[in-house]
Order: sequence, then structure tokens, then C-alpha cells
Amino acid sequence: MQSLFQFSGGDSFLHRVDPRAKFLVVLAVLSFVLLFEDPVFLATAFVTVIAIIWVLGGIPPTEYFMLLLAFTPLILAVALIQGLTYRPPGAEIVVALGPVGFSDYGLLLGLSIGLRLATMGLTFMMFSMTTTPKDVGLGLNKVGIPFKYAYLATFGLRFLPLMQEDLRTIQNARAVRGDPDVGSKNLFRRLKSLPMSFFPLAANSLRQSSETAKALELRGYGANIERTTVYDLSLEARDYATTVVCLAVIGVVVYARVVLGIGLLTS
Repeated sequence: MQSLFQFSGGDSFLHRVDPRAKFLVVLAVLSFVLLFEDPVFLATAFVTVIAIIWVLGGIPPTEYFMLLLAFTPLILAVALIQGLTYRPPGAEIVVALGPVGFSDYGLLLGLSIGLRLATMGLTFMMFSMTTTPKDVGLGLNKVGIPFKYAYLATFGLRFLPLMQEDLRTIQNARAVRGDPDVGSKNLFRRLKSLPMSFFPLAANSLRQSSETAKALELRGYGANIERTTVYDLSLEARDYATTVVCLAVIGVVVYARVVLGIGLLTS
């Protein structure tokens, strides 16, 4: 199992699609989950994104199983909080624990919010796992983002997996030294052990950032010159087809939600 949001090498359809077209894929999914409110629609979007990653990206769910596992308590927590705190007129109490009651509309709204967040996270993971950081920077620069800011996105995508690897190394070192909380089967004890690893993780991240900054300065980063690249991006037939499909999906989603009123969560 690899680090989350780390590029996963492959030769699938999603790996070959231009990052600019994949930007539209992400935008199409975001338009769907942000406009629709019904949990059935959002659950369908969640499963669809998993299917896209598996079929078109060649990445099975086992590669990001921990992320899927982390979504469960997130969705449940949001649903319970909304069910407890949000009671619009006409809502009914479906579960009551003494003075504490959970409304039906609040639970459905919380479930929708949780599924929306989970689907968005999964979509961003799909993009990062099928797109090299280099292509992300080139794609952003191609759509008009200045090179300096495009490189920041590239650096961020490279830096996050490194931090995950460093955290794993620190946790393993603590486990070898007999820390009982790190390797515990109790989830709460393992979570309690994380803050102890944040200080060495932060120190190592600052050291890596300083070394990267020095390397960039030595290579003339920020100089006011015209830049050229050895590798360039070019749109092909599959990229145009992906663009057309994504624009069509966005149009249908907007029409169905705004004009037809489909996907509303009614109390």
C-alpha cells in the first residue's frame, strides 16, 4: 500500500490523458457533488469515482484502502452532529436517547455532507495518483498560471508523500524502541501517539524545505527569463473527447439541478 496522493505509475487511460483534460474531470465531479444534495446521488458519485479509478486508472481500491476506511468515521460523525444540532420545521426525531434526539432531516443532511467531502477527497486523490507532479506544473502553466505558482503546486504534490514516508519512518523507529502506543491495535492509543511524532516530522520538513530553497536559488529559480522545457504537453484525440464528455456532464448536471430541481434534499 503506497502513500496517499502519491503518483502511481501506470499506462492506463487516465495516466495518458492530458492534465488539462483531467482538470475538467475533477471539475465535473465537483459540480455534481456540490449541486446535488440527495445522499443517493452522492453515494452514486462516490462509487462511480471508485469505478473510474479502478477501470480507467488501473488502480484497485486496495491501493487506497486506508483512505476509504478513514471516510467511514468521518461520514458517521458528520451525520450524527447534523442530526443532533439541525432540526428544521417539519423534521421528525427518529432516534432519541433520553433528552438527546436526532432529526431525520439532520441525519440525511449530515450524510450528504460526509459523502460530499469523501467524494471530493477521492477525486483529488484520483488526479494526483494518475498525474505526475511535473505534468501538473506544465498543465497549470499552459492554462495561464505563472510558472512560479505552477511550480508551487508541483512542489506540494511532491512534498506531501515525502512527509507521509517520514511519518511512517518515525513511527516505525518508535515502535522498534518499544513504544507501546505506536503498534497498538487500539485505534485511540495509536492516534494518541501521533502528536509525539509531529515535532521530529516538522523539524525534518523544515530541513528539507531549506535545502530545496537553496537548490532553487542555485539553479536560478525566479530569474526573469523565458523558460523552455524538454518535455511538452500536447492535446490528442482522447483529450478532446474527455473534454467534450466533461463539459457535457457539467451542462447536464447544472440543467438537472437548476432547471429541473433534481437532487434536492427536502425536509
